[in-house]
Order: sequence, then structure tokens, then C-alpha cells
Amino acid sequence: MRTSTSRTRSRAWTLWPVSAGAVWLLSVLWVATQIGVDGVAAGLPLSALVTLPVVGAFLWLNRWEPERPRRLVSAFAWGASFAAFCSIWSQQGLQAVVDTTMGTDFGAWFRPLVITPVTEEILKGLFLVLLLIYRRRQITGLLDGVVYAGLVGAGFSFTENILYFGRIITTFAASDASNVDAIALLGASFFLRVVMVPFFHPLMVAVFGLGIAAAANKRSRGARVGLTLAGLLVAIVLHGAWDWAGLAGSDPFLIYKIYGAVMVPVFLTMLVLALVLRKREAKMIAAALPALARDGRSESRHA
Repeated sequence: MRTSTSRTRSRAWTLWPVSAGAVWLLSVLWVATQIGVDGVAAGLPLSALVTLPVVGAFLWLNRWEPERPRRLVSAFAWGASFAAFCSIWSQQGLQAVVDTTMGTDFGAWFRPLVITPVTEEILKGLFLVLLLIYRRRQITGLLDGVVYAGLVGAGFSFTENILYFGRIITTFAASDASNVDAIALLGASFFLRVVMVPFFHPLMVAVFGLGIAAAANKRSRGARVGLTLAGLLVAIVLHGAWDWAGLAGSDPFLIYKIYGAVMVPVFLTMLVLALVLRKREAKMIAAALPALARDGRSESRHA
């Protein structure tokens, strides 16, 4: 039985990276249909450069009680591959249904306000739900939920930003480089993507991750479901508020106002919480080290 189980797990861990890589390539191929191969060639390295510090930040939070590397990689890979790919096609399909039944004017608002937040947050968070169901013991505290969720969001942003960076570069390349408006648009787009957005998806999933981590410590199934749904709902609402800011009204600075009024306070709250949790984890490990050292010496004497 153990041999059979180990073989099954070995096959799963072999199949998983292959399938994730294939799905990611399909996502990049779809991006290429939108912005061309040149756009992908420009967007891919820029997206990687922006994503690296985000990943590094979450790995730093995870320093004192590191999770298994392959599980951390799996979190990033899920966001970059399956979550991104399924988001693309689910949104396309639902958009077509809404446009057909309710009209394109309604669909132009409904997609960013409802379809995009719901599909993206559910699909990104599905990795956390699977952890809660099948690997609940691996989630030992709130910080674990933040770290896993942050890496899922970082992976999603990595694939998404290939599209956005590529589109920014190709649009500017096709315009008059001396045009002031084109230069201003390029600067504003890069500021949005490099400064404001990199932590957006990780932040949204981290809110969901807190709900998952809190649920992992509950024995009641009702409490686990309730906390999971609460985290998901908050993430969807925050995502919808951000998308609404890009559509509502004629104020071109509304998105920056919403960012400052809503996203920054949420981000700072999450940052403070993560730092507090990390410090508490470091203290717990430091307090346990003398006992671990004594146990180690005791075992060496009896060996």
C-alpha cells in the first residue's frame, strides 16, 4: 500500500510541473495573439523583473519557518498557469453570454465589476482551498496563508503583466516617439504597472489567504466554510472597487484616489500584520531552540 501510494504521489509530482508549464505556454500563446510576438518578447523580461522583488518579499516573510520549496513553487506556478489561463477563457465565455443576453453596453460594465473579480479571485484562491482540504496541517498559522496566497498572486501577476507591459511597449513603439501625449501615457502606464500594481493580486489573494489560514485551525466545518467565504468575499469586493475606479466618472485621477483611500490602507494593514506575525514566529522559534538543542544532545548521548 505504501509503495503504491508513493508511486501515485511521484507520478502526481511529475505530471504537475509538466501540466503547469504547458498551460503557462498556452497562456503566453494567447497573449501573443493579442500583442504579437514582439510584445511578448518585450513584456516577458519586464514582467519578470517586476515580479522578482514581490516573490522575494514573500519568501523573506517565510524565512523563520520555511515551507517546503516545491509547495511554494507550486503556489507561484498555479497562479501563473492554471489561474491565469482559466481566468482568460472563463471571462471570455461569460462576457460573450452577457453581451448576447444583456447587450454590449451592459457587458462593458459587468465584466470588470463582476466577472473579472469573481473569476480571478476564485481561480487564484482555488490553490488555497485545495491546501485547506488536502494539506490542512501544512497551514500552521496566519502567516502561512499570507505567504502561499502572495506567491499565487505573484504568479498570476507575472503572466498578466506580460500582456500589459507588451501592450505598453508596442503601443509606444507604434506612436510618434516625440509626441508628448505618447510619452506621458508611457510614463503613467509604467508607474501604474511598476509602482502601484505589482502587489495588487498578491494583496487580494492574501486577504483570502487569511480566511483560509483562520479556517484551517477550526474544527467546525461551518466555521471553516464561513471564514473561507468571508475571505473570498472581501477579496472580490476590493478587486471590484479597484476595477470600478478605472471606469466610473470622467475623473482621470479617480483610480489614484481609490488607490490612496482604499488600497493603500489595506496594504499597510496587511504589511503590519505580516511583520507582526513574522516577528512572533521568530520569537517562538528562538524560544524553542534551547529545548531542541537539549533534545539533540540527549539523543547523541544515547546513540
